[in-house]
Amino acid sequence: MKRFITRKTIKVPRYKLLCFYIILIIVLMVFIKLTLNMFLKSFDQEKLTSSIINNSYGSIFSINNNSKENRFYNNIFGFPFSNESKVSNTIDTEPVIYLYNTFQTDKYVNPYYSSYSINPVVTQGNLILQEYLKKLNINSLVEKESVAKTLKDNNIDYSLSYKGSRILMEKAKNNIQTLEYFFDIGLSEDKRDATTYIGEKENFAKILFIVGTDYDTYEENKRFATILNDKLINVNKNITRGISMRGGNGFHGVYNQDFSSKALRIFIGGKENTIDEVNRSLKLLANVIALYIEEEKNEKK
Repeated sequence: MKRFITRKTIKVPRYKLLCFYIILIIVLMVFIKLTLNMFLKSFDQEKLTSSIINNSYGSIFSINNNSKENRFYNNIFGFPFSNESKVSNTIDTEPVIYLYNTFQTDKYVNPYYSSYSINPVVTQGNLILQEYLKKLNINSLVEKESVAKTLKDNNIDYSLSYKGSRILMEKAKNNIQTLEYFFDIGLSEDKRDATTYIGEKENFAKILFIVGTDYDTYEENKRFATILNDKLINVNKNITRGISMRGGNGFHGVYNQDFSSKALRIFIGGKENTIDEVNRSLKLLANVIALYIEEEKNEKK
C-alpha cells in the first residue's frame, strides 16, 4: 500500500504577519506619496497659487474648466470653481510695487498642503498678493532670486540678511525705474492667538506693519504705514495688529526702509497661521494698497 505523506504546515507567528502587513502598508503609502509629489511638481507653482486664490473664498479669478489640467485644479483644494468666463490678468503698465522677502525660508503651518507638494513658505504670500493686485490693475514685481545665494556670492554672513535683500532691491530698482513701493513680506514668531482673527465664518491672519527707527527719515515711513493701517481698520478693524516701531538695542532698526519712504516690512500672520488664512488677509491688503495708490494719483493731478 502507498503511504500518504502529510506535509507539515509552517505556522508563522501572528505578530510577524502583523509586522509584515504594517511594513507593506508603509511602503505603499511612501510609494503613492512620492508618485503624487513627482506628478504635482510638473505643475507650475504660480498656477497652483492662482488656484488657492480662486478657491479659498469668493472666487475672483476664473479658469477654463474644459482643460484636463484645470479639472485637476478644480478638486485639489476641495473647493468649486466659479462659472465665470476666463479673464485676462495681463497689465501693460510697468510694475510699481516690488514684493520681496528678506527671510525667504520662513514657513506657515502646513495642515494639509504637504500632500500636494505645496510648500507654505512666506514667498507664496508674494505670489498671492501679486495676483490680487493684478485683478486691481496694479502691476508688481516679485523677487525670485535667492537672498541666501546673494549673501554667499557677496561673502555676507546670514545674520546680515537685510544686506542681501538690499542688493536685490537696488538691482530691481536699477532695472525698473517705475518701482515706487517696496514691501518686505514676513511672518511673526508670535503665537496663533496673537496673529489670528477668528471670524464668524472664516479666520484671517492679522497684519502687522513694521517701521524701523534707526534712520533719519523714519517718520515718512511711519506716515505711510499709518495711512495703510487706517484704511485696513476701515475695512475690518480686527485684521490689523497696528504698527510696531522698532529700533535700538535688540532690533535691526532699519529694515531697508531708508531706501524709500514707501518701503515697509509687513508681517502677514505668524508661523501658526495657514496659507488659507494668509490668503484672505492678502486680498484685503491688496484692496487697501490699490486704494492708496489711486488716491495718490488723484492728488498728483
